[in-house]
Amino acid sequence: MDNSKKEHSYTYWVKNDPNHPKIDCQPKKVEDPSQVQQPQTIGSQWNVSGTWEEKKVPVNEIKKSLENIVGMKIGQTKISAVESVEGEAHLFLSRGKKRMGYHLKITYALEDDGQIKYTDFTDDGDRDYVLEDVNDETVKHQIEELHDRTKQYVEVFKN
Repeated sequence: MDNSKKEHSYTYWVKNDPNHPKIDCQPKKVEDPSQVQQPQTIGSQWNVSGTWEEKKVPVNEIKKSLENIVGMKIGQTKISAVESVEGEAHLFLSRGKKRMGYHLKITYALEDDGQIKYTDFTDDGDRDYVLEDVNDETVKHQIEELHDRTKQYVEVFKN
């Protein structure tokens, strides 16, 4: 029995085969930078294939975006302010597509001292809300437009 150790490696067959062509694996300096192609990515530089990424969207940025709704007429009144935004929101990159995930509580102040409080405003379509001190019945009939505008300004971070 031969007690000498043989040196093994993953490419042992390349070294021992005289017919195998030699491969030059040494890096080469690129003289012309225009020859280097940078991959186009949607997300981070490291995630070239766009598999999965998650970024937190700050709630104060969402509140700034929702300020665009101030002045919107709803019923016989208008939205006068975005009083509060609470919860969390995330921007997801999955399989090359951007998606928003959020679970928010939003309070809008109305000009006639009433409030529209979303107790549950989520990306899956939940739009639970409470009308506080709202005497105008037409607000209830036009609330769907507010839902759509709120969703539009929350999801602006996808673009």
